[in-house]
Amino acid sequence: MSKQYEIDSFEKLCNVVNNENVDRLAVDLAQWLLVYANTVESIRESYPELTKDKLNTQIAKGAFVWVDDGKNDLLGVQVTNEATGEVTKIDYTKDEQEEE
Repeated sequence: MSKQYEIDSFEKLCNVVNNENVDRLAVDLAQWLLVYANTVESIRESYPELTKDKLNTQIAKGAFVWVDDGKNDLLGVQVTNEATGEVTKIDYTKDEQEEE
């Protein structure tokens, strides 16, 4: 069974990394950061007046759930509406299964 880690701070990232997993972790983190950056950019484009002069984390908080399974893939994302607490999960593995 693969271990999972929720990384929402640099401290947690430093506590998870070791010589054996650094390459896998770095690739997965880079993939997640691209999704996060694209999401924030999309929100900025959709709501320019609401997002003007705001930092990325003021627009969307981020947490990276890393699965130490030896694979480099993005399994999905979870978006939480801070105002309502509503959680939306997007499972990329289901999309891949449906396409097959």
